Amino acid sequence: MNQNKKIIAYINIAHFIDHYAMLIFAAAVIVIAPTFNMRYGELLPYATPGFIAFGAGSLLTGWLGDKWSRRNMMAIFFIGMGLTLLGTSFIQTPLQLGIMLLLIGMIASIYHPVGTSMLVSNSEKLGKEIGVNGVWGNAGVASSALITGVITQYLGWRIAFLAPAIVCIAIGVLYLRNIPSSVDQII
Repeated sequence: MNQNKKIIAYINIAHFIDHYAMLIFAAAVIVIAPTFNMRYGELLPYATPGFIAFGAGSLLTGWLGDKWSRRNMMAIFFIGMGLTLLGTSFIQTPLQLGIMLLLIGMIASIYHPVGTSMLVSNSEKLGKEIGVNGVWGNAGVASSALITGVITQYLGWRIAFLAPAIVCIAIGVLYLRNIPSSVDQII
């Protein structure tokens, strides 16, 4: 597989992860709330700062991608997402949950400005690649509730964060091994 195709494959996977991870809490909150003797509606506001960071953080992460390294920003995305999801699986209080959801939103903000830039820079057929990439992102949205629901039903809500954490870290390690730092010179 040539370098551009590898980069695009990782960028597509990242789009899936981005939307999947942002919606784990939305699917698991109904099971998490009783852990803290709270109702569903009482716990929902803890996600708001993370969703704000998901959008607003794009200003900073896009700038960092341009000024520093898109390749390294995507490495931070994969491994950072894994670490924040892992941390969420160990929280003990609603405040800790809110902090971890904020961190998830901050890490998730990397994908759109940085990943899309890499996609555009490495595509020969841009319209096709953007379309395929959109499918990957929507697959993350569509599958998050289903997969999270099944995991929480049979393994508990903590595993709903832990399992994708392990996958993200593994993908991040593979990304670092397969995508050389020289890709930033191509961009």
